[in-house]
Amino acid sequence: MHPEQLSSLISWHRRRAGLSQVELARHAGVSRYVVQDLEAAAGRTTWARMLPVLKALNLELLPAGPLVDEWRAKNREEGS
Repeated sequence: MHPEQLSSLISWHRRRAGLSQVELARHAGVSRYVVQDLEAAAGRTTWARMLPVLKALNLELLPAGPLVDEWRAKNREEGS
């Protein structure tokens, strides 16, 4: 997923939930600036700050790509 796509996804879900940026930040336990940066695709935030925002919006990022199935199988084998 490109930063602009993630930005659009977060912004769309926030508005659909009827939340302001401040309200979303409050729900996620981050500053308003984190939400603004995410929605602007500014690239100034960290995973640690982004994950609570995604959780507050009930969003989950899942791995995708041509090698994901192989990676999952390898992780299952190593976990056994």
